[in-house]
Amino acid sequence: MNRPYILCWIFLMLFGMHEMAAQSQPSVYDTTIIYHDGRVMRVRIEGTDTLIMATMPDVVIKAPPTFAHDEEYRQYMRYRRYAMEVLPYAIEAIKLYRQYEAETTGLNKRKSRQYAKTIQKEVKEEFTDPLKDLSRTQGKLLIKMIERHLNTPMYDVLRDIRGPMTATKWQAVGKLYGYDLKEGYTLGKDRIMDMILEDFQITIP
Repeated sequence: MNRPYILCWIFLMLFGMHEMAAQSQPSVYDTTIIYHDGRVMRVRIEGTDTLIMATMPDVVIKAPPTFAHDEEYRQYMRYRRYAMEVLPYAIEAIKLYRQYEAETTGLNKRKSRQYAKTIQKEVKEEFTDPLKDLSRTQGKLLIKMIERHLNTPMYDVLRDIRGPMTATKWQAVGKLYGYDLKEGYTLGKDRIMDMILEDFQITIP
């Protein structure tokens, strides 16, 4: 256990004991612990008891999927394996897009594009190598995850961030690999894809 962590808990324990001695009824209050690495933890102190407070992610319970034949099952399992690999990139992309929306509200197009380029430079080194090694199916799953969550075709996302010329260029490149970035996610077009995206729902805002 590192020293800052120990000091935080010693302080909280002493403070709680002091409050217990001062009042006949135990006090209850919420506070925040900030670690040296930037992590933040909310805690509730009730008398001499300290409880960690956290928001648990939603849990979806549903019936197991059914398949028409063995090939459909194999395709599902293959898609599921791919989805587990690309899910972290989809989540990061959505977070960055939401960050872009928040930081560019009220800015003109030129300043918004400059901000987009700044984000691109920050993430380029981290994501270029793993993303360039994705297969076509993995790339399609990644795109559909993002489109489904944002309820927006990838073409429109690119046009919003980088402008129509860049969006048109990537639309042309995408078609070479079997992607139509203007199409968006359409429920019912690919049954196995629908099942996978339902399994891997992204719950971030």
